[in-house]
Amino acid sequence: MSGATIGICCFLLMIFLIFIGCPIFVSLMACAFVGYMWLAGGNMALLITKFTTTPMDLAANYNYAVFPMFMLVGALAGETGIAGNAFKAMHAWLGRVRGGLLFTVIASNAVFGACSGSSIAGDVVFGKLAMPELEAAGYSRKYSLGCITASGALSTLIPPSMAIIMFCMISPITMNVGTCLMAGVGPGLFTAFSLGLTVVIIGIVKKGSIPKADTKKVPIVEKLKSLTLLVPILCLFGLIIGGTFAGWFTATVGGSIGAVAITVYSMARRVPLKRIFINMWDSACMEAGIFPIIIAGQLFGAFISATGLANDLANAISEINAPPFFVFCLVLLLYIFCGCCMDVVSIIIITVPVVFPVLTSIGYSPYVLVITLCFVCEIAGLTPPVGMNVFATANALRIKPGEIFSGVIPYFICEITVVLLIALFPQIALAIPTALGAAGL
Repeated sequence: MSGATIGICCFLLMIFLIFIGCPIFVSLMACAFVGYMWLAGGNMALLITKFTTTPMDLAANYNYAVFPMFMLVGALAGETGIAGNAFKAMHAWLGRVRGGLLFTVIASNAVFGACSGSSIAGDVVFGKLAMPELEAAGYSRKYSLGCITASGALSTLIPPSMAIIMFCMISPITMNVGTCLMAGVGPGLFTAFSLGLTVVIIGIVKKGSIPKADTKKVPIVEKLKSLTLLVPILCLFGLIIGGTFAGWFTATVGGSIGAVAITVYSMARRVPLKRIFINMWDSACMEAGIFPIIIAGQLFGAFISATGLANDLANAISEINAPPFFVFCLVLLLYIFCGCCMDVVSIIIITVPVVFPVLTSIGYSPYVLVITLCFVCEIAGLTPPVGMNVFATANALRIKPGEIFSGVIPYFICEITVVLLIALFPQIALAIPTALGAAGL
């Protein structure tokens, strides 16, 4: 039996194990173990080497410390009121426009994404902040819930993005992390504009879903004063992303600097030390939950690479002359399917070793793929039955997820359309880093 066939069998077995409820890291580890045994014909020496050196190498690699650092930045950003300040500032400028509260939610998520890096954090924070005001103002409940949940995905595009950094860490191709992060800015702004356009269309098609604009005028002095609320976010963004992009330090060091900066800011804002330590502990616990998946994913990815499955798939696609965009759409469907039962981290770790080499071989830029595939992972979090973002919002507001699934559909269609447009017009992602002379392009 060929290596590619063994790879396909083990990949399908892994998907089956996940669907029947087996923990993801166990499914990956078990299939990697079986696959290596199959490939090596029972040679235990290869297994012992792979299953001892890989975990040790990963555990000793300080680059992976970036994840708890950015988790801490996002957590303390919520504690210090940065998200609330972003909402107040955006509301001062957008509140009088028809649909202004929903525009405020979208813009606030984009701004908050510059320090959180987590879509779920945005969903939870702005769900609690905005939903009472939206209902009091007469906005449609289901479309408001859908907008809050869908706009959380902006945190995946606006740097610093946990998903983009994760993708770069496990990618089979070495890429400049700073360039990848900057490549998310253009798509993030484009997505925010597209979500705003979706709100306008909903207001036209669904009469009564969007109330009339607030007639209360906000003086220009107050509007300008509200911009001072964004200073901490802009400083944190400039510190982390500016230094990383300029090459002054790595993403890991940038995460550490950001964590120290937000901790000092938290103390200045008189956040209780107990709350700071609780957030540090929670960040460490989240990393402890993710790291076994990373180790198992690297083992499984190495196995897939050893089978030659990705190369065989690329060769097969080139032989049948399938259009690159058609192949990209198939991958998009795979990601949406995976999102029905897996979180973003798991989807990236499981699929990247297979799909990334295939898509780069047919002409897609690695930097465009990082953005589009990470974004699709987040969009998949809007799909039933286990849409992680939907459940996060529902849990924060103590409501049933079904209420959100019905209202998120137009925003889901909007974001899928954005992904397709980025694939067709890669300059949406590449224009800003190219203009700044980014490395690696």
